[in-house]
Amino acid sequence: MTLKPGEIIKQRYCIVKSLGQGGFGAVYRAEDLSLKTFCALKENLDYWEEAQRQFEREARLLAGLRHPNLPRVTDYFSIPAQGQYLVMDFIEGYDLQTILDRIGQPLAEKQVVAWIDQICEALAYLHSQKPQIIHRDIKPANIKITPLGQAVLVDFGIAKTYNPNERTTIGARAVTPGYSPVEQYGHEKTDPRADIYALGATVFTLLTGRRPPESIARVTGTELPPPQRINPKISVHLEKVILQAMSVLAAERYVNIEEFQQALRNHGTAPTLNI
Repeated sequence: MTLKPGEIIKQRYCIVKSLGQGGFGAVYRAEDLSLKTFCALKENLDYWEEAQRQFEREARLLAGLRHPNLPRVTDYFSIPAQGQYLVMDFIEGYDLQTILDRIGQPLAEKQVVAWIDQICEALAYLHSQKPQIIHRDIKPANIKITPLGQAVLVDFGIAKTYNPNERTTIGARAVTPGYSPVEQYGHEKTDPRADIYALGATVFTLLTGRRPPESIARVTGTELPPPQRINPKISVHLEKVILQAMSVLAAERYVNIEEFQQALRNHGTAPTLNI
């Protein structure tokens, strides 16, 4: 169901406005009437009994996370026949998609690398959890930049714990065209390399101003244009980093987020293409 401004959930959270909606639910800005602070309320509309049990397991796990580049999950609850809810810190600032749209041109490489380095820290923390947590929906719209310039990875709508013995669950199969790797489209297993693909695609977008083609289309022959062809200001080394992160085959991507981060940090020592 769609929550309306002024509606109070759980006798505590007053809806202020909708921040975004999709097929799986919505995100709202709400006021915590107990603490007198603003928060983000994530609504999940999957009513299946197993999905609800999965939600409760993973909500408890997310609630225990503490990292400066992630919002805190402060509460979670279910309302029968209505939905499941995560309550998170409301992060002030603008997301990178909004920033890119407002500027109307590719962002500066140095600034993008600095922000993405912070997101790598957040992902390294998520991937180091036991069991591992995979975000599975990294894209410019899910990275917010605070007024102090801090990058924060938001929206845990389809974050899932990783079990190498299980295939991707139905609830985790949501895809975002251009950012989701091919294994996220079907019944194949997904692991932390799915986040590496999505982060590489995010860098591609921020530095070219264009969303990359869908990974599933690339399998059937659609070309991923070299980033430098679109924006010649991109350094040679960083282009290689992006392309390896966005390899269609997971085995050809970086082994883990730490390896991707180190390659990203090394880009400053590589020669820049003269134009």
